[in-house]
Amino acid sequence: MKIEKPYTLAKDDILKKLEVTIDSGLSDEEVTKRRTEYGENVLEAKEKVSALKIFLHNANNIIVYLLIVASGVSFVMDEPVEGFAVIVAILIAVLSGFISEYKAQKSVESLQKMTKTVAKVRRNGKIMEIESQQLVLGDILYIEEGDLVTADSYIIEDKNFATIESALTGESESMDKTSDFVGEDDTSIGDRKNMVFTGTAATRGNTYAVVTAIGMDTEIGKISNMIRTDEKTVTPLEAQLNSLGKTLILFSAVVALAVTVLGISYGEDLYAMIKIGIILAIAAVPEALPAVSTITLAIGMKTMASHNALVKSLPAVETLGSTTVICTDKTGTLTENQMTVKHIYHTSLDRTFEVEGDGYDPDGAIVDYDQALEELIIAGVLCSNATLVKEENDYKIIGDPTEGGIVVLGEKASLTRDELEKNSYTRIGEVPFNSKDKYMVTAYDMKDDEKRLFIKGAPDVLMKMAKAEQSDLDQWNKVNEDMTHEGMRVLAIAQIRNYQDATDEASMSKALKQGIEILGFVGIIDPPREDVKEAIRVAQEAGIRVIMITGDHPGTASIIAQKIGMNNIDKVITGKEMDLMSDEALAEEIMTTSVFARVSPENKLQIVRALNLDDEVTAMTGDGVNDAPALNGADIGIAMGIRGTEVAKEASDMILIDDRFSTIVDAVKEGRVIFDNMEKFIYFLFSCNVVEILAIFLSILFKLPIPILALQILWLNLVVDVLPAMSFAWETGEGDIMKRMPRDPKQAIVNKAFLAKISVSGILIGVGSLAAFAYGLSRGYDIDTARTIAFATMAFGQLFHVLNVRRQHTFGLDKSILKNPFLIGALVIAASLMLLVIYLPFFNEVMYTKPLDAYKWWVIILSASIPTVLIQTFGIIKRRLQHSLS
Repeated sequence: MKIEKPYTLAKDDILKKLEVTIDSGLSDEEVTKRRTEYGENVLEAKEKVSALKIFLHNANNIIVYLLIVASGVSFVMDEPVEGFAVIVAILIAVLSGFISEYKAQKSVESLQKMTKTVAKVRRNGKIMEIESQQLVLGDILYIEEGDLVTADSYIIEDKNFATIESALTGESESMDKTSDFVGEDDTSIGDRKNMVFTGTAATRGNTYAVVTAIGMDTEIGKISNMIRTDEKTVTPLEAQLNSLGKTLILFSAVVALAVTVLGISYGEDLYAMIKIGIILAIAAVPEALPAVSTITLAIGMKTMASHNALVKSLPAVETLGSTTVICTDKTGTLTENQMTVKHIYHTSLDRTFEVEGDGYDPDGAIVDYDQALEELIIAGVLCSNATLVKEENDYKIIGDPTEGGIVVLGEKASLTRDELEKNSYTRIGEVPFNSKDKYMVTAYDMKDDEKRLFIKGAPDVLMKMAKAEQSDLDQWNKVNEDMTHEGMRVLAIAQIRNYQDATDEASMSKALKQGIEILGFVGIIDPPREDVKEAIRVAQEAGIRVIMITGDHPGTASIIAQKIGMNNIDKVITGKEMDLMSDEALAEEIMTTSVFARVSPENKLQIVRALNLDDEVTAMTGDGVNDAPALNGADIGIAMGIRGTEVAKEASDMILIDDRFSTIVDAVKEGRVIFDNMEKFIYFLFSCNVVEILAIFLSILFKLPIPILALQILWLNLVVDVLPAMSFAWETGEGDIMKRMPRDPKQAIVNKAFLAKISVSGILIGVGSLAAFAYGLSRGYDIDTARTIAFATMAFGQLFHVLNVRRQHTFGLDKSILKNPFLIGALVIAASLMLLVIYLPFFNEVMYTKPLDAYKWWVIILSASIPTVLIQTFGIIKRRLQHSLS
């Protein structure tokens, strides 16, 4: 059944070969049979980084090389136990990085699988939506503007249909498609006007097409081997961390050399000081830094996905936390996207009728129904393509939501498109709606041999086309304004009786300019979402501007903006006004304007450019194929998961699974939490490293014995420190996280204030550890016991330090710690491992530790806790002073 060169055949021959009819499509039984025979409609996956490559990547770094040198020194000094212990440390370092990176890769892969493309297909005589991978040869596709083509298909019926094939051919211009074309054997892909291809996008009109190739047999599948390598994207934050890591390696080399030379000059053992120097070099560099940054971002992606925000890349996670402006569509994001006709104005009766009911439920009535309304409702219903379907106990619209409101109105009046087309009307032509003309036209043959055009569109557009003898512009404008001021979207419904000309797009559009009969107006309500007012308050309190963008009337936009509590709503800028502005002029206006109405997709891109001139970090929502440039141009492009076109989803950085504005705000919050947690990790690990460096440096400076041995430093770095550090990835946001101004993405992670905080914490814990060591020596304890006291003081001082790190602006030991069971578990495991090192004979021999009695533990706990008590006390005093000054 596979067809070679389908573009060379006529459409009837194609349908015959594929054994399908356009009216019925395939049966379920035939679908199952063909899927079994030809497989699923999927491309072979891109080559993934193997587990072995990840392991080798983590083994190939300077930390591992330094550890190997340290191990070699131990063997040379005839200390095989220590040498083997360092080898174990090497395995721990490599495996911790491997596990983190491998889990991060798996997390990202699982999230990417959540992004599914859908296709509209006719099976068993009915149009339905399915996942694109379920398509089979011979399926009848229905493709309309904004859809992504999901299988190579042959055009059967088309209405002004065009696609962009840049994904395949590189050409950015739209390509007109037609079922009347038959190609030659050597017709190039770009010239096959009767074919559409996987990965291309519909930009105009609609079509029925029959699937001729799926999966690897498609044109894109044939060349997919050329694009099957998947290079890892380095995020801006990872780039900063990589740069920081290189700086630290240089710093560590200087510190190690200085300490080694100083120790040797003070008479310390040469080999011991070389080993200490190597270990200090290792101590100065946080080994888990790259792995933790990756897994923290991946965990953030999973958290956002659980809150209905599907982020497609790690850089987008970072950028969200720095967002300063959210540009959002009104319909469906700020509002419910449940279009309900509430008012009908009939021009001949000069009367407005109220309509009962909510949402897409057809239960409801037209109050004081008049038979004269029938003509208006029929015109609206027949000039719509949306379909009402019932799923369990709920109703759903397939197609445009605004059309859905009119279709439901027809149901309430018992005037459905299916019944009308079955009994009296046959569609013979269509001019699809587009954002430029703002109207749609359908042509019908009626059973009395009359041809009639039905039109719906923006009132200001259609009223200009009204016949002079019918026109009552003053009254119509008043009705339009009254409905608009009630927050309604208004559509005009019109017709042309006894239409005599051709039913191609050009002829019908020309006929409209010669005069149309306005039948009336419908006022459609789309109420704000219940949670949107609170979400906007939170966003504005977080220093984020919210800009509403809508194609609606300025009055409707202003009313909705007022209802949901937006700032800067005194002025509304329209698309026409924007067309006359330069980007620089708009950049100035946009600083004090938050509502934009009658906006085209081109205007959305203009808004993005203006905000870029103002150095804003912009999140832009979009759902249509023409929104793709704006989504690409914004720092964060956000597509709608429910009503968004496949093209918009492809162009976006994030997909809102539930289409809610509040989900964007939640994602921004999570982006801030992620950066906070990354800072906590760096603060904790760097300050812990300062502890070890300072203790050794001061001991040499004051001619004390070395307070901690090489293996003990490794144990602190690779076991005690890493577990709590990694658990910061699961920390919940602090209470004030959405009360701060957005973070400047250009701001360095480690600045002077951050270094001061690290230094103070490290010095306090380091001095406390060295004091405990000196106290042990003064009490006459042997060197191993004194070192065990210092070792334990450092370990528990660093574990107590977790409380200073996890909450920067409140008390560290609050009930929020219970929300991070990973942190609690990490502290328990790290403390338990320390006790094993101190009390198990095997570790006593390897790590040169000694069991400690209760008195010595009092010294350890006191020395380890004082730094945290001082830091927490200083924090409380600082917050109270700030509060009193504010």
